[in-house]
Amino acid sequence: MVSRNKPIVKNTVVTAKITDINNLGYGVCRVDGQVCFVAGGVTGDDLSLRIIKVARDYLVARIEEMITPSPFRTERACPVSRRCGGCSFDGVDRAHELELKRGFVVQAFRKEGLSPTVEDVVTDGRIFGYRNKLALPVDGGTVGFYGTHSHEIVENGGVCALSSPLIAGPSEFAASLLARSPIPSLRHVFMRSAEGTGRAMLCLVCGDRSEATLSAAKSLAEKVTAKFGQVSGAVLNVNPEQTNVILGKEYVTLTGDGYLEDELCGLKFRIAPGAFYQVNHDMAQLLYKCAAEKAGLAAGESLLDLFCGAGTVGLSMEADLTGCRLTGVEIVPEAVENARHNAAVNGMDRAEFLCADANSVDVGSFDVIALDPPRKGIAPELVERIAASGNKRLVYISCNPATLARDCKLFASRGYTLGTVTPFDLFPRTGHVETVVLMTRTDAGKG
Repeated sequence: MVSRNKPIVKNTVVTAKITDINNLGYGVCRVDGQVCFVAGGVTGDDLSLRIIKVARDYLVARIEEMITPSPFRTERACPVSRRCGGCSFDGVDRAHELELKRGFVVQAFRKEGLSPTVEDVVTDGRIFGYRNKLALPVDGGTVGFYGTHSHEIVENGGVCALSSPLIAGPSEFAASLLARSPIPSLRHVFMRSAEGTGRAMLCLVCGDRSEATLSAAKSLAEKVTAKFGQVSGAVLNVNPEQTNVILGKEYVTLTGDGYLEDELCGLKFRIAPGAFYQVNHDMAQLLYKCAAEKAGLAAGESLLDLFCGAGTVGLSMEADLTGCRLTGVEIVPEAVENARHNAAVNGMDRAEFLCADANSVDVGSFDVIALDPPRKGIAPELVERIAASGNKRLVYISCNPATLARDCKLFASRGYTLGTVTPFDLFPRTGHVETVVLMTRTDAGKG
């Protein structure tokens, strides 16, 4: 162990005990009072570490020697999880993973000076084979996942332990075809599945839609759909932009349907390739049931569903009620078309869906507002408009505890009281946790 009177520099070797794991899967310890992050470290490990990075307020180290392993260690289920970084908790005891995820939520609220009751993490017990969406980056004939903090592809042959069985075979087959016959402008193999109907769809994301690209993409799509009966359609997505956004705005149907149909919460849903849809079907049903119970929507009341996607949250809340008025707001045009179709096919004629930026919309007057924003949360201006509207009940579904806690603090400052926070494990083995909370207006608001 390094002497305390010597500075910590790169390549210094120290011993330390891992005391925590963060949501990126890094073990956390302290070295001479400084926070140190250790890839592969598990709570309770006694380790010999080599410092590989010295930053102003933290250190990064790699494991040199395992002195005493943690009791929370388990065998890794995936041979490439260390390199791809997708499964932050592969190799960590499942019960400890759930304990850590509840801790992430508690810590996020504590950081904002809030201390609501946080329940245990809800899980259905399934760890693998749950994910209904798979996006595999492609470089020539190489298919896999991006490595941690890089754009280097970790080749996996199209196989991921988290993926639904409905897309596991087709994605592996597509990867094998590409290994033999690459599509020059192909960027991603993107797949979605519908657990309620047993269907899947293939989306090939390319940088152009030239005749050569269309021909090659159609050939691959026809081979995949011919071999796997559950693949009901395939589309080409055109994305010429050099950004981190996977999907572009243009779609060309290659074969079969250009959308997917699923059943969720007893309702039928049509989903476009680019529409938001929860990646864990069975856990989404538990999440939406909890959100509906917290909302307490009654017959004849009105609901505003912001960031509504294909309408899943709002329609599931209204499903068993009569005389309700539902208004959904979503910025993705294809998702709005899906939501309108979904309302019609489920006989909900008092639902309307608007294509607009939910952060900028006039919220009007509703009995309940439901929010399910992206990871960045909502704009402060939306908090102000909701508070000014006099809305009494607000149900917030979030995939990011940090931005949820930040936004809840703003709502609390405007007269809302936080209810019990319920975390859901929609993303087993990863560092993500979904959360739902009800906020209730308790006074006239604060200006």
